[in-house]
Amino acid sequence: GSEMCIRDRSPPTVTRALLVINVVVFVAMIIYGYVEYGTINGTEDTRVLVDFGAKINLAIAQGQTWRLFTAMFLHIGVIHLLFNLYALNALGPMVEGYYGHIRFIAIYVLAGLTGSLASYAFSPAASAGASGAVFGLAGAIIVYFLRYRENFGARGRAILQNMLLIIGINLVFGFSSRGIDNWGHIGGLIGGAVVAYGLLPRYSRPDLIVADSQALEEEQRTLVHLIWVVLFVGLLALGLSLATESVLSTAG
Repeated sequence: GSEMCIRDRSPPTVTRALLVINVVVFVAMIIYGYVEYGTINGTEDTRVLVDFGAKINLAIAQGQTWRLFTAMFLHIGVIHLLFNLYALNALGPMVEGYYGHIRFIAIYVLAGLTGSLASYAFSPAASAGASGAVFGLAGAIIVYFLRYRENFGARGRAILQNMLLIIGINLVFGFSSRGIDNWGHIGGLIGGAVVAYGLLPRYSRPDLIVADSQALEEEQRTLVHLIWVVLFVGLLALGLSLATESVLSTAG
């Protein structure tokens, strides 16, 4: 069968930048931990994590909302970092290629925030990591390949099955072991899928259908995308105020 071919797929520049940022922050935490507290594994030191902006429920409830964002770039221990770098490197180029740089950033950040918010709402433990955002990328891939599954044939089905398998394994693994922020994963997955659904590329049909893979022009729908993102951010803000009420009432 003919396979869909997208004109000018975006190179993964943002993905590479995110990989670098995560490593730089990790190294900074180690240096800071050593200088400030005399410890060599600063990334696993609670004080360093607090200073760098990990997700700490009470601090967020008292107004440090930015922690929902900063926690996405912190990793606890080198295994945690490597796992997320590997996943980001595997999924990022695909999402960035199909959705483009700007929408990729929107999906990544909003999925990460949704993951942080879900964790804030349902998990009392301090947490950090890009896992929510990474799960959001998996959600975006699922949405894309479900929408265009006819165009990709067997390869598309294989990618879909892979995504579902990876997510399934991760969730089972997460529910069976302590210290994994499953709410962050689920929140990120749902957030990424919902954002991606509204940001899905729509292609104008080529005038002449060629038997082999033809390049597709994408329709510009910037305003629709902008409205979708604004509505989503509004939902996050609402979720934040509800979660804060519940965190404060539990603490108080």
